[in-house]
Amino acid sequence: MKILIIPARGGSKGIIKKNLQTVNGISLIERALSSALKSDVDKIIVSTDDLEIEKIATKYAVEVHKRSEQASSDTATTEEVILEVISKFEHEWENDAILGFCQVTSPFIEVETINKCFEEAQKGFSSFSAREFHGFIWANENNWVPIGHPINFRPRRQDLSQRVMETGAIYCFPLKEFKRIKYRICSDPKPILVDELRAIEIDTHNELKIANLFATQFEISEFNHLLISDLPKIIFTDFDGCLTNDTVKINSFGREKVVVNRKDGLAVKRLRKLGIEVVIVSAETNNVVMHRAKKMKVEALRGVEDKVNTISQYLDKRAISWSEVWYLGNDVNDLGAMGKAQISFCPLDASPEVFSQAKVVLSRRGGEGLLAEIASRLEKI
Repeated sequence: MKILIIPARGGSKGIIKKNLQTVNGISLIERALSSALKSDVDKIIVSTDDLEIEKIATKYAVEVHKRSEQASSDTATTEEVILEVISKFEHEWENDAILGFCQVTSPFIEVETINKCFEEAQKGFSSFSAREFHGFIWANENNWVPIGHPINFRPRRQDLSQRVMETGAIYCFPLKEFKRIKYRICSDPKPILVDELRAIEIDTHNELKIANLFATQFEISEFNHLLISDLPKIIFTDFDGCLTNDTVKINSFGREKVVVNRKDGLAVKRLRKLGIEVVIVSAETNNVVMHRAKKMKVEALRGVEDKVNTISQYLDKRAISWSEVWYLGNDVNDLGAMGKAQISFCPLDASPEVFSQAKVVLSRRGGEGLLAEIASRLEKI
């Protein structure tokens, strides 16, 4: 019997609600569940203290462990969480069960890696995902000293003994050995090597951004799984940084010039055929917004300080709800509207705050035809 535990508490010090953050439009907890459900495991248990994570786990029809307050604290170890899960569910398991846990913060774990880890654990090993490591390490012990290599000689890479670094994605071990040692490496260790690109682990905002950058390069970025109703009636979009490349040129008369993309003008027509309007909402008062809106034949709300309030009033007049709206933004003044919209989008070069909140990170930068990308993806659904 192969049992996979997914620890996913609601709190986090580095990134707020880290396990619910998205990579390429899919939350970290859903990514872990998706890989786990495709693997050969017999049972999946999500251990959490968070109602939203519990709701997601229930949607995927996996078992939920409601962890205690003690096991939900910042100081609680993963081993403590695993022991609490064992205490609650062990009576349902076979004596020779193999246990594993998968870290939600490793968004690119492959099904093959999960299966290999369990295969090795069935042989009695404590298996874990790892990548090969060939670096030279130094430690500051009053003065800097080399670790694992001499100070006056640098071995060739091919002459080094094989070294690996844990990725933190998955650990597997025999249940009886874990109960005895109470630590994840409770029998002979066995690393399961993964590709370096699959070894990304998210603990910081920069790592979350790197993961999204990587995902948009190698994953097919779809968002049809986010559709919980019909297509939207309106896509609201910021102007600077979305319909432009977020730079401005000023001539000697003080007049501003921006660079826009013709593809977005055509995209408006394509979206209109799908029954979707486009409305520009911008803090800018410059006439360039008005002129671009006129050229695209869309409405423009200019000089907007509070985008949520302005859009809400606009929607009330038209008897449209936020659930019928999508939003495309790139900076912090878009966060409120992004949080209210059914689906939120951002360009590849959005601010870190927006990057971590957007449900879909597009594969293009601002001014490179973001509306055209959205239209193309919708036409393929």
